Amino acid sequence: MKNFLFLCSVLLSTLLMQSSAQSQEQTADKPDRKITVQVNIAPKLMPNDADDWVLYVYASKPGARLPLANFKGKLSQLPSEIVLHQSMYLLPHLTLQQAENVVIVAKATKSKNPHQKSPDDIIGYSTSVNFESGPHQSVTMSIDQHDKALVQK
Repeated sequence: MKNFLFLCSVLLSTLLMQSSAQSQEQTADKPDRKITVQVNIAPKLMPNDADDWVLYVYASKPGARLPLANFKGKLSQLPSEIVLHQSMYLLPHLTLQQAENVVIVAKATKSKNPHQKSPDDIIGYSTSVNFESGPHQSVTMSIDQHDKALVQK
């Protein structure tokens, strides 16, 4: 039984190493992707207590909510230039390498939980960013509306 378990662990280790090597080979062919984002805010939406607000800037596939790259800061930092790069992922299988087109979302909230929605949350969306023309892209965007994606109870 010990020999069987040892053989299984060796086989599993070998398979995992091969899978990791193949994954590295696939991404080694592609240069690192990054997006330089100029973020500003509509003056009428800037709260007086902006230091207490959390700013999230992230890239996702159009229509998706899972970030491929993300940044967390303070709303009072705006206007600002933020660079999103593929090493800023939340999940290793969801990075900027997995999408040819992305949308940048900039959301500000007083909540410390990015998933908790509030009627005070403010948000802005970029135009589509396409990597077909190169691995380094730039976009300018503005937080210009209240988040309408509130969960209805």
